[in-house]
Amino acid sequence: MKFWLFFIEGALLTIAVVAGVWAFQIWQEPEAIKPGGCQETISVGKSVNGVDIAACRLIGSVIDSNDALLVIGTVHGDEPDGKRVVDELMTQAVASDTEIWVLRDANPDGAELVTRRNANGVDLNRNFPVKWVASDPMARTYSGPSPASEPETQALMNAVEQIKPTRIVVFHQPYAQIDCPPERPATISDRLSQLTGYKSECIPGEKSGSPTNSYTGTFTIWVNSTFPETTAVTFELGLTTMQTKIQTIAKALKALAADPSY
Repeated sequence: MKFWLFFIEGALLTIAVVAGVWAFQIWQEPEAIKPGGCQETISVGKSVNGVDIAACRLIGSVIDSNDALLVIGTVHGDEPDGKRVVDELMTQAVASDTEIWVLRDANPDGAELVTRRNANGVDLNRNFPVKWVASDPMARTYSGPSPASEPETQALMNAVEQIKPTRIVVFHQPYAQIDCPPERPATISDRLSQLTGYKSECIPGEKSGSPTNSYTGTFTIWVNSTFPETTAVTFELGLTTMQTKIQTIAKALKALAADPSY
């Protein structure tokens, strides 16, 4: 009987020692990085009302790859679904050989007011300093008092200059198509079309709401005119977007980031 008592006590002691060593090792090891979220966040500016505008490098992606993808969730405050794409991206692991940055909301004041324009009443996507055209302050697409007059415009410019992406996808609504990138072949637009099912087709200038019936002072015009190695493309979501489509688009963006041929 004593033998079995000694045996049981010895076994319990052994288990306790092993468990203690295992617990100590876990305590010593750093917490594993989980998929999703930001590995690095940089502030690129503030809104008219002082709200911080930040860009985030997703956990798992590399830094200084010379082939970064920047995804911008929204520029117009009444076009929120692109932020849902960014939120979906931020829940997922990304390939370790890709570099993905997201800027969820470039117009937080407009989002708060549920309006296309910023707190100064300026359409940020007509305020960039390439092909800028003065327009009526009462117009829905008022281009501002001067090129790049708005702090949100400057924040987006800072983001591009700091991150130096080679591909940029910026979300808008509601045309449910992928626009032609200004001054670039439609290679990226066509690839995103294949991956998502949205048509790749140029949005006519008549829809621009500008006095010239052409697109002026837009973010993509500024990027593609200023950075020869970068292609910025507008992805127009529909009036509403089902969550399954949001997931498909997020997956497509990861595929785009992983393929340097586009």
